[in-house]
Amino acid sequence: MDSARLEVHNTSKTFGSARVLDRAELTVAPGEVHGLIGQNGSGKSTLIKILSGFHTPDGGAEIRFNGARLGPPMRPKRLADAGLTFVHQDLGLVPRLSVVENVRVGRLRHGRFSRRVRWQHEAALVAESLAFLGSDIDPWTPVAQLTLPQRGVVAIARALQGRDRERSCVVLDEATQNLPKEVLPEFYQIIRRLTAEGTSIVLVSHRLDEILDLTDRVTVLRDGRVVGGGIRTAESSEGELMELMLGYEVERDRIDRPDRDSSQPPALTCEDLFAGTLRSASFTVRRGEIVGVTGAVDAGHDELPYVIAGARPASAGRISVNDESLAARALDVARASRLGIALVPRDRSGEGLAMTLSLLENLTVPRIHGRRWRFWLGRSWQRREFSRAVELLGIVPPRPDLAAGQLSGGNQQKLLVSKWLLQNPAVLVLHEPTQAVDVGARRELLLALRRAADETGMAVLISSIEAEDLASVCDRVLVLDGGAVAHELAGELDADLILEKSFALAEPSAAS
Repeated sequence: MDSARLEVHNTSKTFGSARVLDRAELTVAPGEVHGLIGQNGSGKSTLIKILSGFHTPDGGAEIRFNGARLGPPMRPKRLADAGLTFVHQDLGLVPRLSVVENVRVGRLRHGRFSRRVRWQHEAALVAESLAFLGSDIDPWTPVAQLTLPQRGVVAIARALQGRDRERSCVVLDEATQNLPKEVLPEFYQIIRRLTAEGTSIVLVSHRLDEILDLTDRVTVLRDGRVVGGGIRTAESSEGELMELMLGYEVERDRIDRPDRDSSQPPALTCEDLFAGTLRSASFTVRRGEIVGVTGAVDAGHDELPYVIAGARPASAGRISVNDESLAARALDVARASRLGIALVPRDRSGEGLAMTLSLLENLTVPRIHGRRWRFWLGRSWQRREFSRAVELLGIVPPRPDLAAGQLSGGNQQKLLVSKWLLQNPAVLVLHEPTQAVDVGARRELLLALRRAADETGMAVLISSIEAEDLASVCDRVLVLDGGAVAHELAGELDADLILEKSFALAEPSAAS
C-alpha cells in the first residue's frame, strides 16, 4: 500500500514461555474502516494494548503512523499528538461528571492569572465536537442521564477533540458491544461521517455481521498469528471469516434438543411482576426447558433477570420455584439463592467475577459456606471443581491460580457460566451470556446450557438480544413489550421472526 495511516510490522509479545502474538502485521488505509477479528485469546487484545502503550512488544517491532515511526515505545502523549486514539468497550466515562468534564478531562484551559477554568469556552468546544458527530447533547448533562448511544458519541468526541480528522485514526475496541442492536445504525452513521472526512477506523468486534456491513477490509488473527491480512469484506462471507478465525468450519444451525414434555410442572413461575420497566409480566419455565426473553429497548427483558434473582426490587407480583412461593417484593439475593435461583449477570467484570482473585477462588466461592469446617476449608474439592469446569467449557489456560483478570473475555465468560452451572441450581437466569464472545466460544456456552437443561432438569432463562442464539438453543422465546409478554414463540424458532416480533419490523406471517 503506497499510503498508509497506520502500519504495524513484525510485532510479537511473549509472556513467560508463551508467545501470545507472533510477528503480527496490520496496515490501515486513510479513510477506511478496518476490521480486526479473532477468537478470544487470538491476540487481538494484546495487539490493541501494544498500540495503546499498555504492553511493550518484543524486540523487532515497528509501528508507523502517517509514514513516520511512532514506536515502540508507545507513549500516550505522543499517540494523542499524532492522532491515534482509542475508545474501549466500557467507554471510559465517569457517570457522575458532566459531558464537558468527561470530554475535556486532561485538556481543560484556565485563565493565565486566576487559574480558573473557562467553563463556557470549554462547553463551546465540546458542543462543536458533538455537532460534527450530528449530536445536540447538552454539554452540561451528567453522563449518567445519557442513553448508551449518546455515551458512545461522547466517547468518540473525546477521542477526536483537537485532532486533524484527515490524519487521525480511532480504534474502536468492542465499543459497539454494549449498544442495543436497534440503535447501531445511528452509531454506524457517525463512523461513516468520520471516514468521509478522512479519519481511519479500526473496528475490533465479535459481530461478524457488523464487520461485513461496516468495514472495507478485515484482518483475522488466530493463535497469535495473522491468518488473513487486509481481506476485502465485500468479497468475503461470514462462513469464510468464521473458518479463518477457528481453523475449521462451524455449524451455526439449531442445537439438537429433545422433545419437551409439556405436562412437566413449572420450575419457575412469575406472576404479574412489576419492577422498573416491567409491567404485569407473567410466564413459566418448566424443568429441563430453556426459555429466551427478548424485546426492544425498555421492553423489560433487561430488567427481568435481576428481579427474578432478587438483585433489583420488585413492587408487586409473585415468584415461585417448584413448590415454594413468595411475594416478589420480599425477594432478595439471599432468599433467591435459598430458593435455588442463580444469576449470570451481563457485567462479568463488575458484577460476575472478582478479577483480582484466582480462577479457583472465583469458581468455588458460591459453595465455600457449605464446605468449610470450623478451622479448615480444604483445597482438594476446589481443584476437583476446577477440573470439572475445564472439562465442561474448556477454560484456557487451565491454570487454577491465575487471576481472572488475566483471562481473555471469552474465557472469563466460560468461568462465570461454569461457576453457576456446577452448583446445579433449580433455575439459572442469564443476561446476555454470549456478549463479547467469539463464535466458537459462543457455541460451547450454548451447548453447555443445553446439556445442563437436558441432563439435570435445570430450568434456564436467557435474556438476550441475540436472536440467532435464542433461535438455536431455546425451546420457547418470550417477546416483551411495554414490560409484559406480548408474544410467545415455540416450535421451529426463526431468528428473523424473533427480530420481527421484537422490533415490529413488519406484520408477521406466522401466528405468535
